[in-house]
Amino acid sequence: MPSKHVEVKEYTVRAHKRLIHTRIYKFICKECHEATVRESYATLRPLYCENCRPSKSKASVRQEKKKPRAMNYVSPEGKGEGEQY
Repeated sequence: MPSKHVEVKEYTVRAHKRLIHTRIYKFICKECHEATVRESYATLRPLYCENCRPSKSKASVRQEKKKPRAMNYVSPEGKGEGEQY
């Protein structure tokens, strides 16, 4: 199994070097139905070749749920007008 040294530069952790184990996958592309060879470190075999692989767009990335905003409530008697709770 081929291995690579990868230099990791992240802001959340201290910079370090990591040894990852890659594997060469031979498979049939789901899109173009051609035999393909691709090196990957994933545990599952890839579905698409490099040409047919769909790109990750910003829309496909899951957005975080927004926090609820403060509301202004007005009582029927007119008391507490404009106060935030």
